[in-house]
Amino acid sequence: MMRSPNDIARPPSRGAPGIPHRRGGRIMPRLALVLAPGLILFCAACLPMDGASTPPVAIDDAPAATACDPGRIVQGPALAVPAAQLQPYGSVAATDAGVAPADAAVFRMANDLSAASGTLTRAPLVRGEDGAATLLAPQWDAAAVLAATPPAARRIYTLDPGARPPGATVPFEWARLSAAQRAALDRPPGAAEEAHGDGLGADRIAWLRGERALEGGTFRRRAGLLGDAVHSAPLYVGAGANAHGDAAYAAFQARTLRRPGAVYLGANDGMLHAFDADTGAELFAYVPAMLVPALSELPAPGYTHRAWVDGPLGAGEAFIRDAWRSVLVAAPGAGAQGLFALDVTDPAGFDTGLGALWEFTQRDDAAIGNVMQPAQVGRLKLRTRDGVPQYRHFALAGNGLNSYAADGAQGAPHGSLFLLALDKPAAERWRLDTNYYRLDTPPGDPMLPSGLGAPALVADDNGVVRHAYAGDLQGNLWRFDFTRNAPWRTNPALQPVFSARDAAGRPQPITQPPKIVYAEGGGYLVLFGTGSLYGRAERDPARFAPQSYYAIHDDPAAPPPAAPPGRADLLERRLEGRAGDADFAVAGRLAPIGAGGRARGWFLDFAGGTDAGTGSGERSIAAGAIVDGKLVFTTVVPGADACADSASRLYVLDTLAGLPVDGGGTASARGVTGLLMPEPVQGVPLLLPGARQRTPRAPAGRVDVGRTTAIVPFGPASGMPLAGASSSATWPAGRLAWREVANWHQLHRAAAALSPRGQR
Repeated sequence: MMRSPNDIARPPSRGAPGIPHRRGGRIMPRLALVLAPGLILFCAACLPMDGASTPPVAIDDAPAATACDPGRIVQGPALAVPAAQLQPYGSVAATDAGVAPADAAVFRMANDLSAASGTLTRAPLVRGEDGAATLLAPQWDAAAVLAATPPAARRIYTLDPGARPPGATVPFEWARLSAAQRAALDRPPGAAEEAHGDGLGADRIAWLRGERALEGGTFRRRAGLLGDAVHSAPLYVGAGANAHGDAAYAAFQARTLRRPGAVYLGANDGMLHAFDADTGAELFAYVPAMLVPALSELPAPGYTHRAWVDGPLGAGEAFIRDAWRSVLVAAPGAGAQGLFALDVTDPAGFDTGLGALWEFTQRDDAAIGNVMQPAQVGRLKLRTRDGVPQYRHFALAGNGLNSYAADGAQGAPHGSLFLLALDKPAAERWRLDTNYYRLDTPPGDPMLPSGLGAPALVADDNGVVRHAYAGDLQGNLWRFDFTRNAPWRTNPALQPVFSARDAAGRPQPITQPPKIVYAEGGGYLVLFGTGSLYGRAERDPARFAPQSYYAIHDDPAAPPPAAPPGRADLLERRLEGRAGDADFAVAGRLAPIGAGGRARGWFLDFAGGTDAGTGSGERSIAAGAIVDGKLVFTTVVPGADACADSASRLYVLDTLAGLPVDGGGTASARGVTGLLMPEPVQGVPLLLPGARQRTPRAPAGRVDVGRTTAIVPFGPASGMPLAGASSSATWPAGRLAWREVANWHQLHRAAAALSPRGQR
């Protein structure tokens, strides 16, 4: 089943509160070198032009560990896909003859930054009788499969803005590129735009496609064809999500039900890759056109590692040109400012579909920055015409980092939520309030980095987005209202739902998409952690600042409060213990959360000092998950210096109460959580539901059904599953009770007499 990285919240089907129905940075000067449109390189040694400039955020293009050990192999983020999602009908294939079926498949990257190369492997994960997870030997290595593929056989594409019609998807071949693209690839790295070419453009294309004959001479030698991926994580897309009930969607689902699963990965070889999840073979690759002007750098013998397609990926389904389609929305991350969208309905036949839907860069709108969190796909109501609602599918993304940097297209230092129409024709130019919309937040502190992160979407029963919540680098949580007609800027002036501040009043950056659940009494509980870790300077203990986790109640239907809630309006959860303890007890009082005099939420400060430059530096930089009404999230604990290995902690809390849960599933004011793990786990752990267990039937007919979900984090250093936790839930089933109705026959006859024609 296809999932977007952050699922859209929908109304609960059974009114269960707390359970969804469905699923700042291093201060740098503002000077920058413009390499090409959409590409910027910050100068770390330059001085700021004036003291009032908003500082950009320096984004690492390599893990911190490689700065101290350049030859170190660093594991990238692991993607663990439960077996039920890998097969269309939930069947699970055995991993080998005589071996029990795998519980999940784990796709993981390993990066060799010294060689600017990486590997992507698939390995089965199985659980023993004791519940412990074991990762078996890899079944394939995509880098090895790619190395055995003839360059001419690879299906690599790009977008040609000069084609007829404009924006056509074309093969990434010398003869098929536009004159401007060929001229850029024919220039030596760093040459001015008006400089003459060196005649190596066609050879550079061949090298990028995998030809190795000129390596070690004209071009640099590679360890492998697949580049590394520092910030980009693998994304699995399988069959349709069964999210809509109309006939057109039913036809789409029938077409995709047996579609082979694909794993998508952005890499610093300048491409986004699509791999067959079963075999590791490359289905296609895409070179963003926004990167083509600088691609001559990649083959150069003196190449210095940098980011290319090293950003987040998101997937969803959208109605485009009279048909439902699977859509991938990706960002180059630190590689360029912008996003691009692809039609991945048939990844094995990418050229038979719509191909590249569009690219959106700072040349289209200066407010877009380096997008470092995944975009969401949502259906919004534009207007009502003749009594009929008009809908459109959009990619929704925050403007990210550094949109205000002096890079040739300088935007204002505030947050922006972009809505990019997925059905925009390739030949149509981007036009504000026509095929894209931009909702700006009020300007913040000009002396602090700013930018909006990924939104979390709230949809109604029909899957139409009504609200979006997103946080920014200055600690503000914003709600965007889509219950009215486009362009959605006629709302009252935006005010933050909440502003995250530590005990001393210092802003706490929000760099993750929130999680949203339904709260008792109406409204939502919006959950998020604070902290950022984009640059090496943020690992400096002298710059550590207290960070927290928050749960904020918000009811869009209620009158806005006179002022956003502060810490005094929230229930405090206190970690009891020292920063180096194996886990923590959590103290705090139980109380209702919501409107009507109740607490407005809860907060938990991570362990460490309360003053800047003290403490462990623990922070929350990845979105959590909700399972069985419990919140699961990890934090990163940097080492004592920039070269020391980081650790992490795993928290499992009752979503509504913010307290650990005891063995009976009840929130406990003295429970234990915050399991210390020796590796910096930065993503959501694998959630593996176990088999359901039933209690014996009671005399009245009641049966209790229970299930335990294993919570399995993966260590990025070892690439292996770590000791995690579990979550248990029990719910009643069967006949809950007996009630004798003595006059049943009399009532039955009376009801039949009242029914039409006396029918029973």
